[in-house]
Amino acid sequence: MSSSTVATPRDVNSAQASAGKASPEIIQRLIDQVAGFNLFVVPEGGNTSGGNGTGLVLSEALHRFDVTLQPPTSQGLQATNIFGESVGKVDIRWFMVPDAFVARPDRQPPATQLDPSISQRFVMQETTFSFGDGRDGFRTFGTGRTFPMLVGNESRVVVGGIGNLTEGFGKFRGHEGNYTICGDLTPDGFKGNVLVRIQDNNGNLRTQSELPPIQPQGDPDPQTTYLLWTAQKGTGSDQENSASFGPDGQLRGLNIPTQLKLVELDFAASNGFQARDIKVGEVIGREIGFGRGSVPGATPAGTALSPFLFEGVARYSFFDSSGRTAGAITTNVLEGRRFDMQLPDAPTAPGLRFGFFGPILYGQGFFKGCEGMFYGATASVFNPPPGDHIITHFYMARINDPQGKFRAIFAREQGWA
Repeated sequence: MSSSTVATPRDVNSAQASAGKASPEIIQRLIDQVAGFNLFVVPEGGNTSGGNGTGLVLSEALHRFDVTLQPPTSQGLQATNIFGESVGKVDIRWFMVPDAFVARPDRQPPATQLDPSISQRFVMQETTFSFGDGRDGFRTFGTGRTFPMLVGNESRVVVGGIGNLTEGFGKFRGHEGNYTICGDLTPDGFKGNVLVRIQDNNGNLRTQSELPPIQPQGDPDPQTTYLLWTAQKGTGSDQENSASFGPDGQLRGLNIPTQLKLVELDFAASNGFQARDIKVGEVIGREIGFGRGSVPGATPAGTALSPFLFEGVARYSFFDSSGRTAGAITTNVLEGRRFDMQLPDAPTAPGLRFGFFGPILYGQGFFKGCEGMFYGATASVFNPPPGDHIITHFYMARINDPQGKFRAIFAREQGWA
């Protein structure tokens, strides 16, 4: 993949940024100083009842997980999904909660029974990620929702959730960030993906050296395919944000277009945690999204204890080699969390970071009949129009794919076992 954006640690003119004269290019580099990586969580047994079917209290294995999207063609879109070696563990305390419960780290939820036939809220009261020998990691708090879903002939309880870092240790000490989970609640625990975005302003989480190659393991979920891409603002009139008005003529939010691009995320933990700089490649499509706050009249601030809640819909169109739209999905973000973020080298820039998830509503072209979940993690600096809007999304589609339509095969001769 050709790289059009490679974030390097503290490679900008800090004095210029701090003086409030940062260009959009500098701001883009600042928000891309990030450790972005994928994990896959696999249950290892333990106490999964958490109180007679009311939650999960257990330790699970963290695995390296590589998702590489191939350029779309007129025939379709595919990605390799490589489930790799163990890189640590995750300790979780998750509990079902009533819809009206206001979740906080210091508030224990009332006992609530899981009902696999309906969508329910849950709180990730504490989730601790430990890498390698346990020296590096972070603790988090968050919330999510269950989604009853049929994959092939199998009934599943699919979950989406957003977690925010509350404390880092080892290399993660002093960092801020968030992640989004998507996977299944099984009788043994949670099984699925964690898409992580940790701001790395001082560069201690990242390396420009080659990482040890991933060690492929048996696929824990062959009926599901993950598709990963990124999105950033492009140039031209079709990339300008615009106001969105309701039928009554009142402002309801913003229409936000971006360019969809290929992306590479990678990390290893065999010798302490190390992530590679994100690599952003060629344009492969276009997004047009609409977002708004979920709570009318809520304060626009987003804090660790009270993030700004948002929702929205978006259409993601993928281009073939001739530039024509060959496939598209429309998604509904049911739950989004936005946190205010400060960039040390541009302290006056209105930095934001996000996590979000929701179902895929329908597909067109090679996505026709597609079902699954959509989720992601994002950072941006947003200046209201006509100001600059700089953004990098990490987007993931988790496709119900029993026939393997969206799964590309990785070849042994390319170095994969």
